[in-house]
Amino acid sequence: MHSSYWRTLKDLPWQDRSVAWRVKVRRFRCSHCPGRIFAEPVPGLTRAKAQRSDRLAEAQTDIGMALGGEAGARLSRRLAMPVSGDTVLRLIRRCKSAGCASPRVVGIDDWAWRRGRRYGTIVCDLERGRVLDLLPGRACEPVRDWLAAHPDIAVVSRDRAGPYAEAARLGAPQAIQVADRWHLLVNASEALRSLVERHQAEIREAARQAAFQDAPAAIVAVAPADPPPEQDTGHGGGRRRQRCETALRLHGEGVAIKTIARTLGASRNSVRRWLRVGAFVPYRRAPAPSRLDAHLRFVEARWQDGQHNAAGLYRELRAIGFEGGYKIVQRWAKRRRRGLPTRPPSARIPSTRRIARCLTSDPASLPPADRRFIAALCALAPRLQAAAEQVRGFGAILRARDPAALKPWLEAAAASELGGFVAGLRQDEAAVHAAIGEPWSNGAVEGQVNRLKLIKRSMYGRAGLNLLRQRVLHAA
Repeated sequence: MHSSYWRTLKDLPWQDRSVAWRVKVRRFRCSHCPGRIFAEPVPGLTRAKAQRSDRLAEAQTDIGMALGGEAGARLSRRLAMPVSGDTVLRLIRRCKSAGCASPRVVGIDDWAWRRGRRYGTIVCDLERGRVLDLLPGRACEPVRDWLAAHPDIAVVSRDRAGPYAEAARLGAPQAIQVADRWHLLVNASEALRSLVERHQAEIREAARQAAFQDAPAAIVAVAPADPPPEQDTGHGGGRRRQRCETALRLHGEGVAIKTIARTLGASRNSVRRWLRVGAFVPYRRAPAPSRLDAHLRFVEARWQDGQHNAAGLYRELRAIGFEGGYKIVQRWAKRRRRGLPTRPPSARIPSTRRIARCLTSDPASLPPADRRFIAALCALAPRLQAAAEQVRGFGAILRARDPAALKPWLEAAAASELGGFVAGLRQDEAAVHAAIGEPWSNGAVEGQVNRLKLIKRSMYGRAGLNLLRQRVLHAA
């Protein structure tokens, strides 16, 4: 024996009191060993150079995995196991991943470090419902290398992103690729929305016709029958057209959306909307609502009764709660007296998202106002109605899980205005076919992404990939 020394080891608390062990450790000398002097180990209690017992380190690591650094340190102090936040993070990083069986069915999806700027990739075991790994970025190469390192993979569930499809083809050529069914429905809805945005004139006319159906008969009689011609109205119409055409040209040359937006001084969402539509859509501002709209039935009935005096109509309107001015009533009476068409009741034009949802919904489930609007729109734009029917048919195929119906649907939909969407499906037809027939989807992966976001935000977005990976893989 060479000498001895004392070690102080912190341990689990007893009766809400911190506990520390004073351990006398002997040093030995060996002239035949590479290290001539060495200390005896303390098996079952701690490791070399550690200042806490293994069980205390395990408890503090579990707290850190669940709460993070500073929050874990606060709870540890409350439980009589004082530790600093930095030490908790060091324990988390030092924790080794538990070994697991080679996965057979994996799901791959992206997640946002910072939306629109920086992304990562999550890989999950769909059979066991657990996260396997977090990868930097969402490019093809890291995913390809990870898949190649796991040759037992038989099924890869993914969204329809091109890099993931290429990574699965190169890294796991033996695996069946399955496109996510939810993303397929989203892509179909986006294709229909882009078609809706190209029919602004028909949408405005359908909104007017739906409003006329609730208006007095005299107003309905003077409603315009044909949609107004497309024209650039309002200020800046020519400039909007020029910016849209420039964006389309730059995108065709391979310029990134971010660069196009910076060049044109437009937002990236505006550039994406122009590219999604694929052409300039003239903009016409909808008529502003009038305070007289709510009382048109009353004034029309009083006019039919012989009350043609604007001042008298105004007094009667004030008596029933009208809050507008006399000039509004005077202008209405003047146009009515001359036999001119009175101002139709203003109608709020639904958003393209709402229109697309109504087009793909069962008409019997829609409110009466939406049902009238959709009926008018389908009468004015039959090709839009045909495209909506194709989207409903595609959704029915996914819900019925009928792979045999996919090919006839592709042939029928190719003749509609959904040609671009159909072309994209044909490029990935094997994965789409598997999505209909196979039971796997990325739903479990989306749930893990939500949990990942919760953990990331609990650390205020300051965690690096290694720390975030440790907490996601080991979180209870």
